[in-house]
Amino acid sequence: MKLRNVLAAFLAAVMTISLCACSTSVETSSEPSSNSEMSTESELQSDSEPHSESSSESIPESLPESSESSKPESTSVEEPPEQSGDSEMSTDSEPHSESEPSSGSEPHSESSSESISESLPESSKPESSKPESSKPESVPVDKPIEQPEANPALGYHAEKADSLKKLYAEISAQKDFPAINITTYMSEPILSKNRYLDAVIDVFNCGESFELSAVGGVKVRGNSTASQGDELPYRIKFDKKQNMLGLHNGREYKSWVLLRSFWNLAPDYMGLNLARAIFDGKYYSSDCAYVNLYVNGQSRGVYLLCEQNQAAKGRVDVAEPTGEESPLEIGYLLEMDNYPDEKEHPFFAIKHNKREFTDILGQSRGFATKCYSIRSDTTTQEQRKFIERYLNGVFTILFEAAEGKPMMLDENFRAVSAVGVYATPREAVEAVIDTRSLANMLILEELVQDYDVGEGSFYMAVDFSENSIYPRLTFLAPWDFNWGYTEEPSSGFYACAFQEPIMESDRSNVWFITAMKQEWFADIVKEKWRDLSESGAIIDTVLAVREHTALLANDLGEDAWKVDQAANICEYVSKRVKFLNKEWLD
Repeated sequence: MKLRNVLAAFLAAVMTISLCACSTSVETSSEPSSNSEMSTESELQSDSEPHSESSSESIPESLPESSESSKPESTSVEEPPEQSGDSEMSTDSEPHSESEPSSGSEPHSESSSESISESLPESSKPESSKPESSKPESVPVDKPIEQPEANPALGYHAEKADSLKKLYAEISAQKDFPAINITTYMSEPILSKNRYLDAVIDVFNCGESFELSAVGGVKVRGNSTASQGDELPYRIKFDKKQNMLGLHNGREYKSWVLLRSFWNLAPDYMGLNLARAIFDGKYYSSDCAYVNLYVNGQSRGVYLLCEQNQAAKGRVDVAEPTGEESPLEIGYLLEMDNYPDEKEHPFFAIKHNKREFTDILGQSRGFATKCYSIRSDTTTQEQRKFIERYLNGVFTILFEAAEGKPMMLDENFRAVSAVGVYATPREAVEAVIDTRSLANMLILEELVQDYDVGEGSFYMAVDFSENSIYPRLTFLAPWDFNWGYTEEPSSGFYACAFQEPIMESDRSNVWFITAMKQEWFADIVKEKWRDLSESGAIIDTVLAVREHTALLANDLGEDAWKVDQAANICEYVSKRVKFLNKEWLD
């Protein structure tokens, strides 16, 4: 049976929440069109309204109830509802960059097209690639922890110092890759998505300069992955900004993510490293490194340490409000989101089009409703309504360009005719969209063939502040490749064409499909693909992923079979490259 059918069966169990939250949320127009002379404006601009309902996130039913009831009240931090963005993001944010405005792309110094083995921080390389002197003789429990003593896990961690030192020495003797141990107060299990448990996070078995022992909070993260067995993904939020294992050129942040390797080991590792090769330092994508994860001294296996996709300097650097700024004084990080939740982030739904559209393969249908969460801070309803209207208007410009009609945003940020202002539809689109960022994301998604390509974890940013580096809508911060690498590699285009609905859910990406229908945009994609082909960046990345994951065999132990699954992903991408070469290099 095709793996797609297996995934469809699972999606049937988890899709109900997202369908209820988003797809049925938009029934009437929220705002009338300001351009009554154009039917396209009335059809497209009135298709969005805010969603007032939200679905709650609960602890996975499969986890033992007793673990929650036995939790001491002093060891967790309640997550308050957020009505103006993500407080976790704002605590990580730094003053907005003072750099000169650019063409809409953010330089990400850690990203490059060089091979993974060359670009990995020394601390994240396996022992075979580290100098002998880089492995510490001591363990981080010997280091003083310069953190507030309000965290009760700190004293508990100190009481266990001798046993932890012995444990870390044993682990360091057995494992090649860096290790992280999370010690919660009274060794409480981490089971909740809604509360951060007080914890001390130790990083060891790495170069001494990368050792870390710091206090913070840890909780379960994710959506479907948070309820699939005991191998849970986690989010770390330090009390003070920290760097982990030299990632992102040593930048310090409060928020970091631990993704499980699950059964196929490399979907996210491959996707994020492909993004670094494709983006070539011009747009943000998370850095990452494999680690051995322990929770209260118990092994959780090999995990992938990543950055948190968030509004923060050096990550997605948009200006966030400090008061009640006007909508045109701040920036916005948005996510096309199939798990929208008003308690976490404000969101809105857009009916992208009531008219039928024909993709590059000749398939015709109407676009599905999509939900967008505002992942950066907002402080007023005016800001939220503005970004909804803006995004609706920008998509209208892209859509009408595919029909040969140039449009633009008027003073109210609604799409109106641009005849006489822009000579071509391309000029109209490129006035509001960083098309090269969209082309980069399309190439990445065509390589991995991810089911979620048009459903969730699809990020974009725009910033209207004075020192903006995203003056146009910019696509960046790729995330979550767990549903990728399952179609036949030579089966045809995927991201830029309509997908077959899964359980009545159309997961097609409206932005890619609409853009790729336009010959000039297809030429941008082909030009970028030719550059990648000539540089060998994609093939070098695939080879480096294969080499690096093979070195995990020792640390995986009885799960060393996962190395073969990683090799399968490498083979998959290699075959996908051959298909795209035939389509884009001829």
